[in-house]
Amino acid sequence: MAFKDLTDSLHRVTDRIEDYGLSMAEYYKLRLFKSAMKGSVSLVNLLVFGSLSLFVMLFLSVGAAFWLGTFFEEAYIGFLLIGGFYGILLIFMFIFGRKIIERNMLHKFSRLLYDESDLEPKKLAEEEITEYQQTLAEEAIRKEKISN
Repeated sequence: MAFKDLTDSLHRVTDRIEDYGLSMAEYYKLRLFKSAMKGSVSLVNLLVFGSLSLFVMLFLSVGAAFWLGTFFEEAYIGFLLIGGFYGILLIFMFIFGRKIIERNMLHKFSRLLYDESDLEPKKLAEEEITEYQQTLAEEAIRKEKISN
């Protein structure tokens, strides 16, 4: 009788381990899908808003170049001034902007991949273990009542 209880208990343990493994596999599949979708949505947003912003900057720059050209009475001077402005802006971005951009990108993508709402696998495992311990304790109490 004790051997049968032991084998039943071992079968339940192996079933729980299999269920836990399947649950963790499904969890990681869903988390991967969620991260991939968030990344692809961010990429599409970046492409759409980035291309529209480039068109706006292009037309504003051409307009400012022509306006400066009429102000200095030569069109090429306006284009040289706008080009020089963007060159200086580029140099400042190389000197000061790299770390700012890297930090902002790191924070943005880490928020995309790691949500606060996601339960950590360690926490899930601890919950599973405490649930199993409670089940074992309840079975032990039930067996004591039956044997008494």
